[in-house]
Amino acid sequence: MRITWQDVAVAAALLVFGLGGTRFAARLQGAESLDVLAYLLITLAAAGLLFRSVRPLWTVGVTVVAISAYLAQGYPFGPILVSGVAAMYAVAVYARIEIAAASAIVYALAILPWWNDSTTSWITWSAGWILLPAAAGVLMRLRRKSVVDVRERVVISERLRLAQEVHDVVGHGLSVIAMQAGVALYVLDRDPAKARASLEAIRDTAKEALDGLRSELDTLRGSAPLTPAITLADLPALASRMREAGLEVSVEVEDVDLPAGHQLAVYRIVQESLTNVLRHASPGVTASVRVYTVRGDVVAHVSDTGTPTAFTEGHGITGMRSRAEALGGTLDAGGAHGFSVIARIPLPS
Repeated sequence: MRITWQDVAVAAALLVFGLGGTRFAARLQGAESLDVLAYLLITLAAAGLLFRSVRPLWTVGVTVVAISAYLAQGYPFGPILVSGVAAMYAVAVYARIEIAAASAIVYALAILPWWNDSTTSWITWSAGWILLPAAAGVLMRLRRKSVVDVRERVVISERLRLAQEVHDVVGHGLSVIAMQAGVALYVLDRDPAKARASLEAIRDTAKEALDGLRSELDTLRGSAPLTPAITLADLPALASRMREAGLEVSVEVEDVDLPAGHQLAVYRIVQESLTNVLRHASPGVTASVRVYTVRGDVVAHVSDTGTPTAFTEGHGITGMRSRAEALGGTLDAGGAHGFSVIARIPLPS
C-alpha cells in the first residue's frame, strides 16, 4: 500500500488548521505566544496522519507523542488535539478493533498527567475527543466490511448463475450429441440417410451449445450476448431436437406473459428435465411437457413414462431447484408413475 492523496490532504488540512488556529487559542486562554518548538510539535502531530491508511499505528504513535510533548511544555490546549481525533478515527478504520481500543486507552492516559481539571472532566474529555472518534472509526470499518461482503456475495451469486447456465447449455448439448452419435453409428451402413440426419443434428446441436456458451462468456466479460434471449417460444424447438435424438416429447404451453427471467428459468428447468430423461430413460419411454398458470403461479411439469426407480439428487436437480427458489418458487422431483419434475414459480405482482 502507498500513501494516498487523501492521506496528504488530511495531513495538510490539519497542519494549516493547527498552525493557524493555535495562535488564536493561545490568546483566548491568556497564554504566552508560542515558540518554534510548539509549531514543530503541531507540524509533527499533523504529519503523523500521512501514514493513517498504510501504517495506522505509526500515526497513533507519532501523533500521541507530539501531543504529549506539546502539553508537557505547558502550551495551551488547541487545534493540535484535532490531530489526535483524526488519529483515533484512522486507527479504528484501518486497524483491528482491539488495537483501536488499546490506542484510545494509551492516548487518554498520555493526556492525564497534563490535565489540570477534575477527573470527571478528564473522563468527559476523553469520551468526547478520544472514544467517540474511535467508535465512529469502528462503525465506518464495519460498514465498509459489510459493503465488501455484499459485493462478494453478489459476485459469487453471479458466478454460480453463470456456472449453472454453462452446465445446462453444455450438458444438454453433449447429451443430445452423444445420443445422435450412437444413432449415426448404428445406422451408418444400413441407412446412410438416417446417419446423415443424425450428423446434421449433431452439427446443429453443437453450434447451438457453442453459441450459448459464447453468450455466457460474453456476459462474464461484460459485453453484449451474441444470442437472443431464450423464451418459452423456444420450447417446441427444444422438443424437436429431443425427438431427433430418439425421445418422443409432447409440449403444451399456455399463452402467458412472463418476464424474461421467469421464461429463462422455466426453459432451463424443462431442458434439464428432458436431458435427464434422455440420459437415463429406457428405449420407448416418452415425455410430456406442460407449462401453465394456476392460482398466481406458473407451473412447469415434465414427466416421463419410465419405470419409477430410486434416485439420488444430483447437480441437475439441485440446479433446477435453485432456479425456482431464486424466483420464490419450489421444485419437486420424483413420482410413483414414471419420473416427474414440477416447478412452481410465483407470477410477478
